[in-house]
Amino acid sequence: MNDKELAGRVAELTDRAELTELVARFFGSIDDRQRDAAAHPFDAAWARAFFTDDVAFRYPVGAYTGHAAELMDLTMDNFGLTQHLAGIPAIAVDGDRATVRWSAVHTHVHPASTQEARGDRLGETFVSGGHYDAEAVRTPDGWRFRAVSLSVAWTTGKPPLVPPERREAMARLAAS
Repeated sequence: MNDKELAGRVAELTDRAELTELVARFFGSIDDRQRDAAAHPFDAAWARAFFTDDVAFRYPVGAYTGHAAELMDLTMDNFGLTQHLAGIPAIAVDGDRATVRWSAVHTHVHPASTQEARGDRLGETFVSGGHYDAEAVRTPDGWRFRAVSLSVAWTTGKPPLVPPERREAMARLAAS
């Protein structure tokens, strides 16, 4: 292997490491916020750390363009503590673009208000598993997701109780 080939291989491995880290930081940030929303808010700075301004989301709850922080707030406010586990991502880098696919298991503890409304015991969970398909782009600040799609393969437990005002807010967000 000559110096040029070695430099290319190092660059490819660096990109893969940075994209793997992007997935890990994204999932970790969700769980951090659920533990302490004041210290780890879903705000503009949070969104810029992971997404382009025009990020396209395709989630089971709908399709959205932009609005990363607002979408995460509305979605995650349905749950108490969470744990998001990511599988090792499959990554294909093509210059300043990459596709990233990873398996995931999401464990969501229902908030006390949901458990009380249902008469459930404390600690009830809603768990889902599936995979993410994402497109990432290299920006001056590093790799960011431009598109994120979640395909859920299975669930267990009761889904969240979503208040009507939150459903309406999510519908407005999807329409904007």
